[in-house]
Amino acid sequence: MKGRLFDRIALVTGGASGFGAGIADCFVREGAKVMIADINEPAGRHKAEALQHAGHSASFVQTDVSKADSVRQAVAACVDSFGRLDTMVANAGIGQRPCPIAELDESELTRQFDTNVKGVVFCCKEAVAQFRERGGGNIVITASGIALTPRPRLLAYAAAKGAVVAFAKGLALELADEGIRVNALCPAVGDTPMIAEFMGGAVNEAGKAQFREALPMGRLITPRDVGEAAVFMASDIESGAITGSAFPVDAGRCV
Repeated sequence: MKGRLFDRIALVTGGASGFGAGIADCFVREGAKVMIADINEPAGRHKAEALQHAGHSASFVQTDVSKADSVRQAVAACVDSFGRLDTMVANAGIGQRPCPIAELDESELTRQFDTNVKGVVFCCKEAVAQFRERGGGNIVITASGIALTPRPRLLAYAAAKGAVVAFAKGLALELADEGIRVNALCPAVGDTPMIAEFMGGAVNEAGKAQFREALPMGRLITPRDVGEAAVFMASDIESGAITGSAFPVDAGRCV
């Protein structure tokens, strides 16, 4: 039986770990061919090789999404390897260590917007150029639940992710009549390496417990949770009429 993304070509930024790795796992399970684009070369190569050893079509390209040229080269590598691009998953992002507004400096704002906002814009711009040549495609962006219901002490991160959601909605409207869909996923805090940033740099079970208790369902978001949502958004059969959404994957956090 063919999967929901059979023979689709997807580029997943930040695909070496965390939510990106979960998205890659779910995509290949559904028949997609995946280009892992990640700044971490050893981890990215390891992920692509693990998918290959499991019998899937996958490759890796080192990518810094904060650099437009790097994103352009990643898309070119995907097209060279697999012949085209059907789905752009703009997932790569960074977290923020909590701090009050009085301690929020310009360097942190720059860091957040370079990766979490400009990185998404660069990915979408390159993807749209490819999709217009083919007459369609879709974009899935990993935003954050904090864009929908902000929290104190994570202001730079919230501002960046809020910008991403606004960008996704505007781009969806701009491209709606061209057969190109754009949707954002808004996960709550996940059981991924990024949780260390939100804990101030070190992971501990007490901190995880606090995050779990803050979510109505009492559990952290997993890479598979986000991966399954991304599969749904990438499937033209299941979500062909959905564009411009900011879809919570958050264990009830944003209700």
